[in-house]
Amino acid sequence: MSADTVQYAVLGLISSCDAGIHGYQLKNEFDALFGEFWVLNYGQMYRTLDRLERSGLIEGADILQTGRPNRRVYRITASGKKNLDDWLLLPPTDHLRPLRDDLSVKLLFLTELRIAETLCLIRGQRATYLQHLSRLNKRRARLDDGRDGFVTSLLLLQADMRVRSDLAWLEVVEKEITKRFPHASPSVAHAPSGRTR
Repeated sequence: MSADTVQYAVLGLISSCDAGIHGYQLKNEFDALFGEFWVLNYGQMYRTLDRLERSGLIEGADILQTGRPNRRVYRITASGKKNLDDWLLLPPTDHLRPLRDDLSVKLLFLTELRIAETLCLIRGQRATYLQHLSRLNKRRARLDDGRDGFVTSLLLLQADMRVRSDLAWLEVVEKEITKRFPHASPSVAHAPSGRTR
């Protein structure tokens, strides 16, 4: 997710909270809605909030708490609402995002001496994708039929299709490697510690 997309995802969540929302709660909301697709740590969340506030798209107010530090609550501004509405109406970008996962980069440096280890990495990656697919399916099964559930269901379906596409690609990669290097023994490759083959 690009910095701009993160900014608008956070802005959209703030806009849906008329009473305002604090950073910790916002991070939990972000994880609940986007957690299967994007990971955002607390540092990134607070940097995004700071950027939005400096741009005048949100405003923050400190709320006094007894025996605890003040809590900063954020609300969207009129400028923020207009900015969000304008962004929502923009057509999606026609620029394809480059493939940037670790395995793709490692394949660039594949040599015959590393076939067994590479096959091991592919199997580990497959296990990770299958676990991710399982989490997606469980989350889809728990959704309600309301508006938010409907939209989230579509996002989860998109994630599901991407994971299945990645799994199909891994299958092709493994077949092509074993065809290109038939003397590399797959039995030498062991799954990395903590992962299933």
